[in-house]
Formats: sequence, structure tokens, C-alpha cells
Amino acid sequence: MQYIKNEWIKIWSQKSTWIMLIILLGLVSIVAGISKYFDVDSSTKEVRLQENEKLLNQYNEWLSEEGIAEEDKLYYNEEIAKLQYRIDNDLPSPDTVTFTEQMELSITISVALISIFAIVVAAGIISSEFSSGTIKMLLTRPVARWKILLSKLATTILFSLALLAVSLAFSALLDVLLFGTEKAVTLSILDGQVVAQEVENTYLENIPFSFASLLMTIIFAFMIGSLFSSSTLAVSLSLFILLMGQTATLFISQYNFAKYIWFANDIGQFGPGNSPIIEDLTFTFSIIINIIYAIVFLAITFIAFMKRDVTA
Repeated sequence: MQYIKNEWIKIWSQKSTWIMLIILLGLVSIVAGISKYFDVDSSTKEVRLQENEKLLNQYNEWLSEEGIAEEDKLYYNEEIAKLQYRIDNDLPSPDTVTFTEQMELSITISVALISIFAIVVAAGIISSEFSSGTIKMLLTRPVARWKILLSKLATTILFSLALLAVSLAFSALLDVLLFGTEKAVTLSILDGQVVAQEVENTYLENIPFSFASLLMTIIFAFMIGSLFSSSTLAVSLSLFILLMGQTATLFISQYNFAKYIWFANDIGQFGPGNSPIIEDLTFTFSIIINIIYAIVFLAITFIAFMKRDVTA
């Protein structure tokens, strides 16, 4: 625990760490501000009626056009029925941004940005020790190398988890202030009748999937960092491989062997509202693939670090 505490202090003593946090919260604030700027007002009953009637008139105009296709006519009639239901039940316009929708967007942005920050920290936390020469002093202490390495990995994971927790708390507070807490309502047509259903808070269910994906990113970047002495090279190479790997997977997803590639088994794609890159992928299969890759990455990391010569 003492080594984890020391690594934790070292991370937060760096200006770059605070810059990361400021960028994260700043980006979340900017996105929320943009959403609020383009949001449809729904503060009063009169405004809600006005916005719904505006859309209703628009759909009626499109429906009255000559030569309209039957499928378009069916779609417009369904949308008109939904809008009439909103008017009758004093519901906000479908274009109104809700707390749930904004939180989903905030989490998506936060996880993407934290993944980049986690790569920077994970790839640099070891390589920077070698490039600066401080690793010699660290390894002169009477403690096993694997304990030092494990403390760095644990600290990186805790750091990423802390960023995610701060971002979620900040996003929730900001989104409540800007968009309220009223749940979104989805309308559908069932047997010719409009059916209303409250949107579940799926963003809460997506968090574990997102963090599992983030954890694998950390382990991979940690491995790259253990193989190179230059922190700049380690960070750059980690980002390049991850970005290119994910892009390449899209092009080879049609082949059977693609399902055995780590990039194709990103746990985040199994969260609510998402779908796997490869159709026949299952959550259990992807979990097994991720565990195998994690063991391989960690084995390479620890073997390389344990055998690395630091006397030079």
C-alpha cells in the first residue's frame, strides 16, 4: 500500500495530471453548454404546446405533398399521432434534450478522453523512470521488482477510476442544473395506438462495460511502457496501435479469424444500446478473449521488467 500511495502522490504532483482533469471537465462543460444552447425550450406548458404544434404542422405539410410514397405517408401519420399524444398529455417536444440523453453523451465523451489520458499515464509511468534514471534508485530498495511494478499498475487503474468518478459526478451535477431530472419518454405505435414508455437510465449500466474496456487499454499501454525507455515513444506507439487496430478491425470483421483479435472483443460494445462489430460475438466469448489477452500482456510486462538491465 505504501508504494501505491507513493505512486499516487507522484501522479498528482505533476502539472500534466491537473491539466488532464481540467481538460476533461472543460470538455464535458462545453458539450453540455452546446446541447443547452441548441435545446428546445420546454419550461412551460405554453412553450411545450407551441413546439409540438410547430412539428405537427411541419409533418402535415409534408403529408399533403403530391406524389408522396406510401412508406413515407405511413411514417408521417405515425409521427403526427405521436405529436398529438404529446400535445394531449403535455409532454415536451421530441427534440428536447433530457438529463438521461445528456448523461449518455457525457459518459461517452468522458470514457473516450480518459482512455487517452490512461494511455499517457500507463505507458509513461514505467518508461519515464528509465528515461530519467530514477528507476535505479527505486530498485535499490529492499523490495521485489514485481511489487514495484504491481503498485504502478494499481495506481494507474485507480487514477483512471478517479477521473471517471469525478467526471460522472461533475456531469450529473451540471446536467441536473441545465436539463433537470425529468425522464425522457419514448413513444411507439402498437396496434394503431400510441404507447408511452419512460427511458431507462441505461448510462448507469454502460459504466461497468466502459470501465472494463478502459482496463484492457491500461494493461496494453502498461505493457508497451515496460518495453521502451522513452516515454514519448511508448505513449505514441500505444496510441497508434490502439487507433490503427480498432480501424483495421472494421475492415477485417467479415473474416472468421477477426473474432479472435482483441480489438474486435471490446467489452464496451456489449453495453445497452450498443451492438458487437461482429454479429456472432457473444459477451462470454469476448470476456474469455479479453482475459487471455490480459494474461499475455501482463506476462510480457512482468517478464520484461523483471529481466531488464538497469545498470547501464
